[in-house]
Amino acid sequence: MPKKLRRMRTFARTASKSMEKKLVENAQKVKEDPYLILPLYDDNYSGRIFNKLKKSLDRINRFSNDQDKLEKLAFRRGLDGALAGSILIANSQKAPYLAVAKFPIGDVTYAQRGRADKEKLIAIQHIDDPVLRILGIKDIAHKKRIHIYSWDEGFISSGLNAEPPGEFIKFVIKKTGFNYQNGVAICGDLKPDDVKNKFESRKNYLRIYWKSADLVFALCEDCAKEKKNTIFNITKYMLIPDISNDFIIDVVGHIVKRRETEPETTIKLDEYLSGGLSDYDFIKTNIKKREEALKDSGEKIFILDGESYGTNIDEFIKALKPNKYEKTGLEILLELIDEPVIVNNTTPNKVLERFWIDYGLDVITDLIDNKEMAKKFYDLDDLPSEIIQLAMNYKERQKVLSQLPSYKSLPSLAKFTDSIARTYKTFGEKEAIVEIKKRHDNPKAKSIAYAFLLALGKGTDKKWQYSPMEIEYGEFLKGYAKKLLDSKPENYHKNLQELLSNSGSSEDISDNLK
Repeated sequence: MPKKLRRMRTFARTASKSMEKKLVENAQKVKEDPYLILPLYDDNYSGRIFNKLKKSLDRINRFSNDQDKLEKLAFRRGLDGALAGSILIANSQKAPYLAVAKFPIGDVTYAQRGRADKEKLIAIQHIDDPVLRILGIKDIAHKKRIHIYSWDEGFISSGLNAEPPGEFIKFVIKKTGFNYQNGVAICGDLKPDDVKNKFESRKNYLRIYWKSADLVFALCEDCAKEKKNTIFNITKYMLIPDISNDFIIDVVGHIVKRRETEPETTIKLDEYLSGGLSDYDFIKTNIKKREEALKDSGEKIFILDGESYGTNIDEFIKALKPNKYEKTGLEILLELIDEPVIVNNTTPNKVLERFWIDYGLDVITDLIDNKEMAKKFYDLDDLPSEIIQLAMNYKERQKVLSQLPSYKSLPSLAKFTDSIARTYKTFGEKEAIVEIKKRHDNPKAKSIAYAFLLALGKGTDKKWQYSPMEIEYGEFLKGYAKKLLDSKPENYHKNLQELLSNSGSSEDISDNLK
């Protein structure tokens, strides 16, 4: 599609001396050589078009010193009228009042002499500007479907064929500010080989392939925030019949797997080509659409904060920065799921929470290899990351518990004390405190219960529940309780008996060992 320029708005201002001088100098250049406003060419098609234009310019130039004739000729609307008006400026050496036209590239000043089209006046009076000078032949180029290239040192027509000169290509690359290497011009965050082969990168990126120049431009979405519209910045130096015929524009990122016959689509391409979208907005619009398609497709892929990790679970988890418990849980969970994981500004626990209802029980079962115990952990009212930590601690403690002494039966006080210690070694402090609450309402049991609370650093909050004697005895037993909680398997039986004996119990549990 042809590039569309927004309609100009104009207003007037008094010319500065420097601006007036520049416009007068350019008018003088064109008076001396009217052909400066036309591109060079060497093809027959361009020749037929511009030779005809040259004749009309020659007719104007014959009257370059005839003020009255020029005044009349300046009322023509075409390029010949614009030339006549500009020669009037050269002859008078004055342009005291200027009009200002607003373009996407900024405000442009020019002197309105006669009735010629504004764009043609601007082109002649800014003949040294590679963007503005092409305005003089814009209508002709579009009508005749010719290719025009304009840069600081050149102005060329290649006729019906898209054949950008090498100097022009170098000029455009320099203007973009991209790094150039082997046919690829890119921002600093991308790799040339990835861009050239249209491979996915960690960052979504805009890829513009200029077919006639066999050149690829690319910039990632982070760098796109600092740019405006790269395709406009490239094509503003040229006139071509249809940008989409010579430029292939893609957003490379998280691509849904498609059937071979199903083409990839790019959302809002026309709006981007016409300058209505910035690079960044164009990238984000397309990625958002693809993420929606990914969610619907069920394709397994991992995307965090706009960066794709493909199906690489390890790299995705690494980017989440989990603790060791979350890492283990995520490794199991992400192997189980069969759908896309697309998240932004998230935490490892939030990822776990998202899939916990469906996969949480399977994760815990895989961790501890005990379905009954896994169900108990799963039913806890804790965050998934906390439950995984408890389950992993349980698994570690199971090694210890499997080595603890086993009893046929225990007397009441010994059973209560043993239950607290084993619960602590299995589920940790929180569940041990729940077990402590199950104490019998007698002085010895309450003293032992308070001793465990002190050992766990929780005695202060519960002190009011105990009598002075139970508190005193609990403080005496604190060391024994702590010793039992920290017992190694070989010392467990001895430490349990020691705590019971020091509590005043006469229970001997040795006979209860299996």
